[in-house]
Order: sequence, then C-alpha cells, then structure tokens
Amino acid sequence: VTFGIYKAVLNFNPKSLIFALGEELKKDENGYTNIVILGDGGYERDGAGLIDTIMIASLDFNNNSVSLLSLPRDLYVKNKDYGNSKINGFYIYNKNKMGKEDAYKSYQEVAGDIVNMKIQYYLRLDFNAFVEIIDNLNGITVDVKKDIYDPYYPNKYENGHTVFKIKAGEQELDGETALKFARSRKTTSDFDRAARQQQILMAIKNKALSTKVLTNPKTITNLYNSVNSNINTNLTIREMIAMASFATKLDNKNIIKKVLHDDPTQDGGFLYTPERKYYGNQFVLVPFGDSFDLIHKYAKLIFHKRDVMAKNVKIEVLNGTRRGGFAGRTAIYLNKFGFNVVDTDNFKDPSGKKKYTEKTFIRYNGQKIDDKGNVTMPNKDTLSLISEFISGKYVPSSEAESSDKVDISIVLGDDHKIK
Repeated sequence: VTFGIYKAVLNFNPKSLIFALGEELKKDENGYTNIVILGDGGYERDGAGLIDTIMIASLDFNNNSVSLLSLPRDLYVKNKDYGNSKINGFYIYNKNKMGKEDAYKSYQEVAGDIVNMKIQYYLRLDFNAFVEIIDNLNGITVDVKKDIYDPYYPNKYENGHTVFKIKAGEQELDGETALKFARSRKTTSDFDRAARQQQILMAIKNKALSTKVLTNPKTITNLYNSVNSNINTNLTIREMIAMASFATKLDNKNIIKKVLHDDPTQDGGFLYTPERKYYGNQFVLVPFGDSFDLIHKYAKLIFHKRDVMAKNVKIEVLNGTRRGGFAGRTAIYLNKFGFNVVDTDNFKDPSGKKKYTEKTFIRYNGQKIDDKGNVTMPNKDTLSLISEFISGKYVPSSEAESSDKVDISIVLGDDHKIK
C-alpha cells in the first residue's frame, strides 16, 4: 500500500528511483523491524478512541518474511508508566496526560512488554481510511472460511444494530463490507475477528501490489489522500519507501499469522477469563500464571524461529509410561506453542503390543549416510526447538519404525518432564 501511495506523492515512475530514496529502517538486536499496528473507529464512527485492533508485525529483511501476532482488545495489562487497563483503553487513559501522538506511541512499549521485544514503530489507522483504501483499490478478494450471520453489527445510531451476513467461499468485498467482515464478532469471537483482520491485511497487500493498481495514477492519488488524513505514525516517508521495497519481495508463504486467545488446546491459547469482581466487574483476559512468561516463549518461536516453525514438521507423541493421558496432555502443550502434532498413541512394539520405556527419547525419520559415512539428520532445527520443551535423546528411526505419516516421534518415558 505504501509503495503505491508514495510513488504518487514523489511523482517518480521507475521503481529504482523510488527505492533509492528509501531510508534504512530501525532494527532490533536480532536485525528485525517491529511495528505495532493499531485500528480504531476514528471520530465519526462507533468505537471512537478505543484501540480495538492491536497487531504486531515483525519484518525479517534477510529472509523476506513477516510474522504477525494479533492481541485481543480485552487483554488486561499492567504498566508502571501507562497504568493498568484493558489494552484497548490505553489510548483513552493516556491521551490527556501526554497528548494523542505519545498515547499512540505508548503501544510500542505496552505491546513490546507482552512479547518481550523492542518495537521501533507504531501505525494507527481508523475505519474511514480502511474503507477508503479498499474502495480506491476497487475492492479486495477474500476467501471467507465459513458463513457469518451477525444481527448485532453496530450501525451509526446509538445502540442501533444492523444485520451483516456473508457466505463462505471466495468473495469480492468493497470497503464497507470488508469493514464489517473485519469487525463482526458477536456471533463468532474476538479471536476469529483478529484472524479475519489478518486475512484482509494480506488481501490489501496483494491488490495494492498488483500491476493494475500501481499504474493507475488516480487510484494511487486517492489512496494517499485517504491515508494522509486518517493515520498516525512515527514512520517517515523515506522509511515507508524502504518498507514498500521490502513488500514487493514478500511471498505470502513467508508470512506467519498468529492470534493470542483463550482456548488452551489450540495454537496461541495462553489466556483465560478471571472472575469479573477482581477487575472492576469488567470482562478481561489475562495470561496463565498471571505473567507473560509463556507468551514470551511463544513469541520467541513466532518472531525469532519463524523459518523453523513455518516448515510445519509433522510430529506424533507416544506414551511409553504406565500413566494414562500423558501423550494427549503433552500434545496439547506442544500444539499451543504452534508445533504440528498430528497424532498421539501408546508406544508399541512391532507386534502392536504396548511397550514401556524409562527414558524419554525423540525419534526422527529420514537419516541419510553418504558414501563417506557422513550422517545427515533431517529437521535438525525442529529437533533443537523441541528440546527446549522436552528433554530426550535424539535417535534415528529404524527401517521398521519409519513412517511417511510423521517426521518426528516423541516417545515419553517415566522420566518425562515438560520444560
């Protein structure tokens, strides 16, 4: 989007001239550029002042990849400098004390504390800009995962509602429809909504970077006018140009999209709902253990090990103990961190009889030995990550043990411990 916008503003046509004006983006100690993206209703729509979209984007320039993590608006956060509040209320809480821009900027620290990393930039976008950008792109194409019927979508009247419905399948959406698709939550959930917002972000990127859009001066000019009056950011124009150059090299398969939520059996399920009486009778979400330690561990995988997690290596967990349910509980724990556990079972001998082991070990398929005796261990990086969660010796599968269904088998012994 920014590439198209600033191409028009600077009135250059050749890409090489545009990107030559780019200014190197700030990076963290790992070489990543991190941005917190904020969305609110602006001042003409409902939701004014509440930051109901909070998304962290981390850009890896060496591998042309991006990781996205959406934070739920009801996440309760304690911060010594900015107060204790649901995360969507930090702007309202702080704008009178420090001014609008610094209140938006505060999300760099607040969101950064949640994921344990430095965030260099913030970008706030309101609903009006969202609608106008999509309309100026002549709509976007979105693959709707399932039917939505929401009779409680807010309209412009106080406490008023309208019906929003959309069918599953590939759909062409204009700006207002896309906004409803991104905001609807009463009949789904806030977490589903966050995933849809990520979908729309990708659809905007795909449409904006298409040749048809970039060669239409009127469309580009309209895009700039929409964004210029409806965003707040500490990105300079030259930094946006550098980011746009990066966007042209980005393949969708190199984008990791995650959402923090409250289902402990699924990827990202690190939150729960406490009793309201302890939080001023508010509905809030807090992390398990009342600290962000597990989320820090999860964020490390998303943002620092993104290339390994993107491989989606197939894992099974086998129970080699006399205690029931061990494999299932371990699988849920690993799934929560984004590992691809495809099966659980008892550890068995070749005849199918249950087998026991004192020691936990991690078995991998596909070992290769060349003519010189050099051994190649497949999925070594994934095995190394697993060892941060479960202790166990690595062993290659025998020919009888090898399976096309999985790449790695975690065999739990009596000494099994989850880190």
